[in-house]
Amino acid sequence: MNFQDRTIEASNLPKLDSFEKSKMQTALLLSFGRLQKLVNNQVLLHVHFKQHKATGRRAKHSVHLKLSFPGKTFIASESGWNAVNVLQKALKALEREAIESVKRH
Repeated sequence: MNFQDRTIEASNLPKLDSFEKSKMQTALLLSFGRLQKLVNNQVLLHVHFKQHKATGRRAKHSVHLKLSFPGKTFIASESGWNAVNVLQKALKALEREAIESVKRH
Protein backbone atom coordinates (compact mmCIF):
# COMPACT_ATOMS: atom_id res chain seq x y z
CA MET A 1 0.00 0.00 0.00
CA ASN A 2 1.17 3.49 -0.79
CA PHE A 3 0.54 6.01 1.97
CA GLN A 4 1.87 9.09 0.12
CA ASP A 5 4.52 10.37 2.55
CA ARG A 6 2.40 9.75 5.64
CA THR A 7 3.89 8.17 8.74
CA ILE A 8 1.78 5.03 8.68
CA GLU A 9 3.40 1.66 9.33
CA ALA A 10 1.31 -1.35 8.36
CA SER A 11 2.24 -4.97 9.02
CA ASN A 12 0.69 -8.35 8.18
CA LEU A 13 -1.83 -6.89 5.75
CA PRO A 14 -4.43 -9.49 4.75
CA LYS A 15 -4.70 -10.67 1.16
CA LEU A 16 -7.47 -8.59 -0.37
CA ASP A 17 -8.68 -7.76 -3.84
CA SER A 18 -7.96 -4.34 -5.35
CA PHE A 19 -11.36 -2.89 -4.36
CA GLU A 20 -10.94 -3.84 -0.69
CA LYS A 21 -7.33 -2.57 -0.69
CA SER A 22 -8.56 0.74 -2.08
CA LYS A 23 -11.26 1.01 0.62
CA MET A 24 -8.72 0.19 3.31
CA GLN A 25 -6.20 2.74 2.03
CA THR A 26 -8.87 5.45 1.76
CA ALA A 27 -10.08 4.78 5.32
CA LEU A 28 -6.51 4.94 6.66
CA LEU A 29 -5.63 8.15 4.83
CA LEU A 30 -8.84 9.97 5.79
CA SER A 31 -8.61 8.96 9.43
CA PHE A 32 -4.90 9.79 9.56
CA GLY A 33 -5.62 13.28 8.18
CA ARG A 34 -8.32 13.90 10.77
CA LEU A 35 -6.09 12.68 13.60
CA GLN A 36 -3.16 14.80 12.44
CA LYS A 37 -5.37 17.93 12.34
CA LEU A 38 -6.77 17.13 15.76
CA VAL A 39 -3.38 16.60 17.38
CA ASN A 40 -1.67 19.35 15.38
CA ASN A 41 1.71 17.62 15.71
CA GLN A 42 3.87 14.93 14.09
CA VAL A 43 1.90 11.67 14.24
CA LEU A 44 2.94 8.03 13.77
CA LEU A 45 0.26 5.39 13.19
CA HIS A 46 1.10 1.69 13.56
CA VAL A 47 -1.40 -0.76 12.04
CA HIS A 48 -0.99 -4.47 12.79
CA PHE A 49 -3.29 -7.11 11.32
CA LYS A 50 -3.64 -10.67 12.50
CA GLN A 51 -5.56 -13.42 10.76
CA HIS A 52 -6.84 -16.06 13.12
CA LYS A 53 -7.16 -19.68 12.14
CA ALA A 54 -9.09 -19.93 8.91
CA THR A 55 -11.92 -22.44 8.84
CA GLY A 56 -13.34 -23.08 5.41
CA ARG A 57 -13.62 -19.98 3.24
CA ARG A 58 -13.71 -17.44 6.06
CA ALA A 59 -11.12 -16.26 8.52
CA LYS A 60 -11.42 -14.00 11.52
CA HIS A 61 -9.30 -10.84 11.44
CA SER A 62 -8.10 -8.58 14.21
CA VAL A 63 -6.39 -5.22 13.94
CA HIS A 64 -4.40 -3.31 16.55
CA LEU A 65 -3.80 0.42 16.06
CA LYS A 66 -1.30 2.54 17.92
CA LEU A 67 -1.22 6.31 17.45
CA SER A 68 1.92 7.97 18.80
CA PHE A 69 2.86 11.61 19.01
CA PRO A 70 4.99 13.58 21.47
CA GLY A 71 3.55 13.16 24.95
CA LYS A 72 0.70 10.73 24.18
CA THR A 73 -0.06 7.28 22.83
CA PHE A 74 -3.51 5.92 21.97
CA ILE A 75 -4.34 2.29 21.29
CA ALA A 76 -7.41 0.68 19.71
CA SER A 77 -8.21 -2.93 18.80
CA GLU A 78 -11.05 -4.60 16.96
CA SER A 79 -11.79 -8.06 15.54
CA GLY A 80 -14.33 -9.52 13.14
CA TRP A 81 -14.89 -11.44 9.92
CA ASN A 82 -14.34 -8.62 7.40
CA ALA A 83 -10.88 -7.00 7.44
CA VAL A 84 -12.06 -3.68 5.98
CA ASN A 85 -14.91 -3.29 8.47
CA VAL A 86 -12.62 -4.24 11.35
CA LEU A 87 -10.14 -1.55 10.31
CA GLN A 88 -12.88 1.08 9.96
CA LYS A 89 -14.29 0.30 13.42
CA ALA A 90 -10.83 0.42 15.02
CA LEU A 91 -10.04 3.75 13.33
CA LYS A 92 -13.33 5.20 14.57
CA ALA A 93 -12.54 4.05 18.12
CA LEU A 94 -9.06 5.56 17.90
CA GLU A 95 -10.46 8.89 16.68
CA ARG A 96 -13.03 8.90 19.50
CA GLU A 97 -10.31 8.28 22.09
CA ALA A 98 -8.15 11.08 20.68
CA ILE A 99 -11.08 13.54 20.58
CA GLU A 100 -12.01 12.79 24.20
CA SER A 101 -8.40 13.30 25.28
CA VAL A 102 -8.13 16.64 23.49
CA LYS A 103 -11.44 17.82 25.03
CA ARG A 104 -10.16 16.99 28.52
CA HIS A 105 -7.08 19.17 28.07
